[in-house]
Amino acid sequence: MSATIVVGVQWGDEGKGKIVDMLAQSSHVVVRYSGGNNAGHSIMNEYGDFVLHLIPAGIFNSETHCFIERGVVIHPPSLVDEMRSLEKRHVSLRKLKINPCAHMVMPWHLLEDKGNEADGTIGTTLRGIGPCYQDKAGRWRALRIGDLLNKESFLHMLQEAYIQKKAEIWGRFPQNGNEFPNFESIRDSYMDAREILLPYVADTTMLIHRYMDAGKQILMEGAQGTLLDVDYGTYPYVTSSNTTSMAAVMLTGISPKDIERVIGVTKAYVTRVGRGPFPTEMNEADHWHIQNIGREFGATTGRPRRCGWLDLPLLAYAARVNHLTEIALTKLDILGTLQVVATCMSYGSKRHMLGALDIQNLEQAQPFYTSNVGWGNLEGIRFRDQLPEQALKYVRRIEDYVKVPVRYISIGGRREETISL
Repeated sequence: MSATIVVGVQWGDEGKGKIVDMLAQSSHVVVRYSGGNNAGHSIMNEYGDFVLHLIPAGIFNSETHCFIERGVVIHPPSLVDEMRSLEKRHVSLRKLKINPCAHMVMPWHLLEDKGNEADGTIGTTLRGIGPCYQDKAGRWRALRIGDLLNKESFLHMLQEAYIQKKAEIWGRFPQNGNEFPNFESIRDSYMDAREILLPYVADTTMLIHRYMDAGKQILMEGAQGTLLDVDYGTYPYVTSSNTTSMAAVMLTGISPKDIERVIGVTKAYVTRVGRGPFPTEMNEADHWHIQNIGREFGATTGRPRRCGWLDLPLLAYAARVNHLTEIALTKLDILGTLQVVATCMSYGSKRHMLGALDIQNLEQAQPFYTSNVGWGNLEGIRFRDQLPEQALKYVRRIEDYVKVPVRYISIGGRREETISL
């Protein structure tokens, strides 16, 4: 029995969806373990082009069980919309299961998010994720998927939460108070979602252990990226959950000793949405080129992503935090379209290992670069030794610095456009 974790090692948007979709073809179970519908996992396969927000990217393998675990916060109407969209495109949901301990994002969480983000301080997706996690941690008027099982009890809890949250939002954000929906509309929306979701509710933690005992392959799918982790990321410009490989163990109940592989997904360059430190941000010309050629716009919000050169000190930090066994390198084809490719090798005059204080003071970091010429078109390449010398040099530089092998190289959006080593 063994488990594999796929984790983002930048500020999210690394291409985890494609890697999970690819690995799911040989996995018995795929588990989404954290985040909410602030995630956007882009996938291109025989079914078409998709962006998944809550449903695990293993859903396209009809033989793979897909679990939404307790660490995920779920907006039920959005999940139902996503499920219906997949079914319309003939994607089977028969092996989808939802943990009853997963917390629900409520309409007032979206209003709280909007009020908190009025000045754009953090740059959230405004999906209510942060306020939902706050209620979860505060143990106050938090509602879980399992609460839907008892209709009368749920309606009572919903009404109590509604009354108190409405008063709270009117007090804190009077400018948004008029947007607070009436109770009947919330009740009807969540009761409609209840009818759809109830057949999918199951003790997924128990099922995971059962499949582990049977020797099945378990694949765990993270959301966002390491540098957005609420504890290990560039706080306060982070998400509200834990996004590392350690979170996967904690939120699924799988023993650390059963983790065989931890695959860190990184772009060949870096991107970031919203505010926060970004030491290797490109100049305007290179940024514009990468943003447009690489279609660097948020899969969830459509917001343009800031683009930067690959930051090896931060990549090494993320590799250590996640205990990576291998790297999946994405968008090498996009980066190679530049005439000159730079790589951050250190902050200051000496290369050193980043720690908590370095991450806290990243705004002051002064990157030092090395550079090489671009490698051009990679279309049709399927083996590592077919890569142009400059591209191979770039891959080796990553491996030598981070001390983790690059096992997958993505040179396009589809599964087959991947070099597996």
